[in-house]
Amino acid sequence: MLISPQLARDILAELTKDCGLPLNAGELIPDKGEFLNHGHVFIGDVAVRGYKDKGRWKYDDREIRRAAQALAAIQVAQADLVEAQVPSRHFFEDRERDSFEDWKRANWRRTVNRWMYDATRRSRRHDDFDVYDPVDDDVWSSRYAIGANGLPGQLTFEELVSFYGERTVAGTRPLQLLTWSGTHWMLPRTYADMLDRWQERDQALSEQARFCTGCRRRGGRWAWRTTTASGYVTLCPPCSGEAFQTYTGHLRGVAYRSLRRTSRADEYLCCLCHESRASIWDHCHDHGLVRGPVCASCNTFEGKGVAFLRREGSARHLLECRGCREARTLPRRFHLDVALDHLEEVERHGRCQRRPHAHGSEFMHGVHRITFYCHAHASTSTWTKEMTAAGVAGLVRAFVDGVLSGAAAG
Repeated sequence: MLISPQLARDILAELTKDCGLPLNAGELIPDKGEFLNHGHVFIGDVAVRGYKDKGRWKYDDREIRRAAQALAAIQVAQADLVEAQVPSRHFFEDRERDSFEDWKRANWRRTVNRWMYDATRRSRRHDDFDVYDPVDDDVWSSRYAIGANGLPGQLTFEELVSFYGERTVAGTRPLQLLTWSGTHWMLPRTYADMLDRWQERDQALSEQARFCTGCRRRGGRWAWRTTTASGYVTLCPPCSGEAFQTYTGHLRGVAYRSLRRTSRADEYLCCLCHESRASIWDHCHDHGLVRGPVCASCNTFEGKGVAFLRREGSARHLLECRGCREARTLPRRFHLDVALDHLEEVERHGRCQRRPHAHGSEFMHGVHRITFYCHAHASTSTWTKEMTAAGVAGLVRAFVDGVLSGAAAG
């Protein structure tokens, strides 16, 4: 029988109430996109599959009870400990060397390492943003050197717990079982072994999910995952192209309110990535006009502001709104992003050649107050600049003209 995540949580919590593991049954309440990776949620080293039923994610009651039984049987002996192998003295080197895909792969030690170094950063003064700056030798030495208590810098265990004590790995809270021996951080052997099994099983499921269900070609992590009425499936672009229509722009200028009742977006390929099945009609909230069918991943990425605008084809997609194209503008929520990206290109901190970070700190009486931060100069790193709304609009128009000119030339 399929049951709701809330009921699954309550059943798991009840059946594991005497379990020695620091479980968080609330992990069964899925976040948005929770099942994108491989269709399962882990509680401990037990994978529980998610089933999509009438547009809602559910679990099989039998699987929840089997998982609870397996977890309740685990005995945690506090006297039988093993070295946790955290924190790593090579955290920053690994961070520079490994790819984004490596960092997204299940790895419980890497996760705990990140908590420790991030907690060290958070415990420092508020304006110390350059802690991961590869040109600052201090980052690699005294600031984050492992102290006598086995933690980076001046971090205390109490501070670490205050920041990350409720964070979970595999539905468990590892900091609750982490203890200091005087020389090393330790975990109960059964718990560390369970985390190793979780890591191996999660990676195996993620690897399986990379293969197209149609032709068995192997794709990148998440690249070919697409949502369906029953859950996520993996389809490569050719197989998706065979299964779904290619959007040709024939609905440009159509009102979103009228379209969503007459046409299904999931009959099309996403018009942004051209790889995944679309799930929704993307539309301009300023003009109410359709831009095209997009997948859930691309729709989420649209909220990333500058990062979205830098993505190939994204600005042209925004101009699929006839209202924006004719007015030579973008939706209002992108205006400041265009200005900030431009200012980061032209502004510099004195003679420093590094690109600063800019953010809009306030807007009053038609004037944006922009704050800049230079990562290379922590002590005298901030300055401000004012820009009128008219000035921002001018930058947006110039940006749009460049996009349209590029599209015409292409």
